[in-house]
Amino acid sequence: MSWLKKNAGWLKWILAIVILGALIWLNRDGLKDLNSRKINWSLFGAVLLVRFASLCLTFSRWWLLVTGIGLPLRWWDAFRLGMFCEACNFVGPGAAGGDVVKAVWLAKDHRERRASAAATVVLDRILGLWALFLSGALASLVPTAVPLGPQMQWAVWLLWGGTVGGLVGLILMLVPAFTHSRLMKWITTWPKIGHVVQDLLNSITFYQGRRHVIALAAGLSLLGHVGFLSSFYLGGAALHEGQSIPGFIDHLVGLPLPEAIAAIPLTPGGVGTLEGAVGYFYEQHQLALNPQSTPEELKSAGANGLLTALAYRFAALILGAFGVVFYFAGKKEMAQALNTEPETPAPV
Repeated sequence: MSWLKKNAGWLKWILAIVILGALIWLNRDGLKDLNSRKINWSLFGAVLLVRFASLCLTFSRWWLLVTGIGLPLRWWDAFRLGMFCEACNFVGPGAAGGDVVKAVWLAKDHRERRASAAATVVLDRILGLWALFLSGALASLVPTAVPLGPQMQWAVWLLWGGTVGGLVGLILMLVPAFTHSRLMKWITTWPKIGHVVQDLLNSITFYQGRRHVIALAAGLSLLGHVGFLSSFYLGGAALHEGQSIPGFIDHLVGLPLPEAIAAIPLTPGGVGTLEGAVGYFYEQHQLALNPQSTPEELKSAGANGLLTALAYRFAALILGAFGVVFYFAGKKEMAQALNTEPETPAPV
């Protein structure tokens, strides 16, 4: 078990390469015309610009959550740390996850409020996931030329379920009567997780008096995810000129679940899992377009989805290359912070 923990980073990269290699092999027939495809570099440039703007919105969301509870943080530092975390997904098999890096970096100068620092990261992740589902759910209300197939209809139900469930959870979180209820007090007595829940509840009380911060952060999150999904579509348009691919609204509806799946830390940055999920989405769109699609048409659609995901991945790597600068500039400082023995969090 200790060996697995020590080498988990390398093993995740090996798994990612195996999955990605298998996807390329399975889609080899649909990738035969790759050399003859013309790339629209103007559209690919738009992918980079839109993705970078979306990243800045994401960094701003966390900055707003941090400063909203009185922790000092300059926007430039939030940007620098955000770019650092982008590189963490791709640099070094033992790199710490972005959430851990944010929490540790923020808490190292405010050890008496470590729980508050952790709460900003947890809430940032919750708002991000909720806004991702919300963007797809709202887009599903827009009529499209191609009706959704059976599998995509199930995806829409999941999107709306996650949206409504997340909204209810956020509302309850901001209601003092719920966070101080007997149910929550009972949960804080659970072994192993009880003290974590207690620390988070203590920190969440800061937001109960600053509900506008949550509302603004949710708005930034929604705009950011619409931007990420738009850059995904632009990447597909840059690669597949003259071919039938899902439209813009189709991407907004069909990609949130693949993005959510890629967020599961099975492989670094969701490498392999994202590509496979996007290929499946493109195949389902082809079936909705023509239920009698031939195996060759489905293979071609799956290959197009794989290429679109790889184009998006390439754009992420280009921007991540800038993050590498921040990664190595702060690697020593972060290593020292991560190796510092944490103090017992004081009640907030």
